[in-house]
Amino acid sequence: MFETHVDTLYLWVGLGTVSVAVLGVVVGLPTTAPPDATAAAATIDEITTSPPGSVGHRRLVATEWAFDGREIRLRNDGGTATAWLIRTAVPARTKQLQTVVDGERPKAVYESPDAFRRDIRRARTTDDGWRPAPDRVTVRHVAWGGTDVTIVG
Repeated sequence: MFETHVDTLYLWVGLGTVSVAVLGVVVGLPTTAPPDATAAAATIDEITTSPPGSVGHRRLVATEWAFDGREIRLRNDGGTATAWLIRTAVPARTKQLQTVVDGERPKAVYESPDAFRRDIRRARTTDDGWRPAPDRVTVRHVAWGGTDVTIVG
């Protein structure tokens, strides 16, 4: 009745091995959800297709982001997400463009519409790769001096 079976040892070793493997899988799972790049892209697209003067905000749940004007990429511990835009936008890569995104009129920041256009052109052609993500992204549609653009910062 109280005999030790040879199979019992193999059973316990096998059960212990499976338990360690399952624990390894559970520990390796991400603790957070991947970021929602589609929602951020939808906010940018909504403002891009709205009339000048439109502003939108979107909270970002990401540790890093990359935005080149055509796609937005977000990354956190849960993974990386990418979404493409319907229309191109301009990343606020300069202090002046960020000031415009924050609500200042372009004519208060730039000395002329040509300076505004040059800064936009420079921002479109510069790629700074992955950067720390802000808590929220602000999108502003601006028209000044013949330039109609959506700026994201």
